[in-house]
Amino acid sequence: RIEPEQQPLLLQEIRNILTEVGAHNVDIYNQTYWDWQNKNLPTGKSYVYAAWDADKIIGYYHIPVYKCSINGEEKLIGNIQDVAVNPNYRGIGLFRQLAEFANKDLDDSVVDCIYTFPNGKSIRTFLKYNDFKTVCAVPTLIRPVNSGGILSSKIKLLGIEKVAGWLADSLLNLFSSNIRINNATIERVDEITDEVQAVFHEYSAQFPNHLIRDKAWLNWRYVRSVRGKHHILTIRESGVLAAVAVLKEDEMLGNPSSLLMDFAHLNGKQDAMLYLIDEIRKQPSLVGCDFNLLFSSAITPTLSSFKKIGFLEIPERFNPRILNLLSRSASDMSSKSIQSKNNWLLTLGDWDVF
Repeated sequence: RIEPEQQPLLLQEIRNILTEVGAHNVDIYNQTYWDWQNKNLPTGKSYVYAAWDADKIIGYYHIPVYKCSINGEEKLIGNIQDVAVNPNYRGIGLFRQLAEFANKDLDDSVVDCIYTFPNGKSIRTFLKYNDFKTVCAVPTLIRPVNSGGILSSKIKLLGIEKVAGWLADSLLNLFSSNIRINNATIERVDEITDEVQAVFHEYSAQFPNHLIRDKAWLNWRYVRSVRGKHHILTIRESGVLAAVAVLKEDEMLGNPSSLLMDFAHLNGKQDAMLYLIDEIRKQPSLVGCDFNLLFSSAITPTLSSFKKIGFLEIPERFNPRILNLLSRSASDMSSKSIQSKNNWLLTLGDWDVF
């Protein structure tokens, strides 16, 4: 494990490795980000491991810890998210050794279970050496908002791409449901309230396994995030807060995008949430920025309902950034529940790379 006095050295080596591999997030990896991710999270628990060659750090492995619900019982879940090996030390089994050390240490800790989202290159190590099991690939949906802008970012055909984009948007809108909600009011919020927490609590309660999205976690994850600007929008139906959506400004497929990081609705108010998301699509000013597409990736039956308002699912073979959910028990807890896709609620908020 990394000791507190070694943390500045680790931070510098992380920046060196990220620079060498051309990672997109090197600019934000500073002391402020480190403190937010590893010290200021609601549980106050984060496990950080490093591999050394003499006095040089050559690999690292991070596991922040969150409160979760597994089969209705409060547990602690570790999220393996920042892992890397110095390019000069790859191909010699170093990552395997580092992962085995970290996972053995976690088995002896207070953490009950672990989940992670490796890419296609690193998934083999988790499955072969650390007893993880694949739960599923996480479905990904996009909703084009300005197809002309998307096409223009890829090709230039004397303006034909703009006409083609307009036609594509018109057809997509034509075949999308026009959901109506009576007495609807859309509001922005800058702090998580008891009302917002209650909506997330009621929605999450439908699923045996989920992160506990209470005020502490939601405020830390979105309101006080150092990973870009988040926007929290709510909808009231006849005065009752019915649904919430959390969006993040980002770039996707080379286009300005709005990522649907989290969402929730009261029981029986799914249409209110769909109406909210569709109004955001129609009125980008609600989030305060223009974007060419909406993007979401999640495990929940609710995701399929997004297709009513024009979202399109990206087939796995065409998805350039596919998520794979892997899990394993780190205690005497049975692994059966956490290895079933149908038990999970998972959103982009679980996956901290964005």
